[in-house]
Amino acid sequence: MGLKVNDLLKINDVSDLIGDFTDALWINEAVKRAPFVVVRRAPLINDVVPVGIRGTNRSERCAATILCSSIVANIMPEQLTEGKLWRTNKHIRETHIFKTLEIVDSILEGYGMVWGPTGSVGFELASGIETVTDTSDLDIIIRAESFLSVKTARDIIEELSKVTAKMDIQLETPKGSMALAEYARGNSPVLVRTFNGPKLVKNPWYEDEILEG
Repeated sequence: MGLKVNDLLKINDVSDLIGDFTDALWINEAVKRAPFVVVRRAPLINDVVPVGIRGTNRSERCAATILCSSIVANIMPEQLTEGKLWRTNKHIRETHIFKTLEIVDSILEGYGMVWGPTGSVGFELASGIETVTDTSDLDIIIRAESFLSVKTARDIIEELSKVTAKMDIQLETPKGSMALAEYARGNSPVLVRTFNGPKLVKNPWYEDEILEG
């Protein structure tokens, strides 16, 4: 299906979830409120998709799986950016995140970056359910399918320093995810989160340069 980590998947209801939820009574209410789950960084085997469920606070997070046949819709973070959906979201327009999104969009668009919000911001934009608060950070992924130079990464970090909101920016490369700030330091190897756990990688764009994690 071409699913990627951080994609938001709409499902029908809690019966689509596979897992042991005996100690997570909040799940039923959370899925009823917003029937969306997020694709986790784990292998997709036999059409079984690893997903995460989020509740109303940080302590309410749970791993599960679903079948591909249970997916009603797939919303990628970059689709939220392409449509600039924060401009039509009344609640987000009233938060500090709105101005941050506008600035980040302008900067990354100037570099031709394919990017999108994840976390609470991405969840609200996709689901329409208010999850952004006055203390929310802005989590971002940049789809870096082809090589990104350390200099460009540093330039982006420097321009984004004008943003006052706290941000977590991840580069999604063919090998996995790494922090933009860490890559921008220019140190090698760099720690990359892969489907098989964290690995030290000399170059996140070449298959033959993975060291032991």
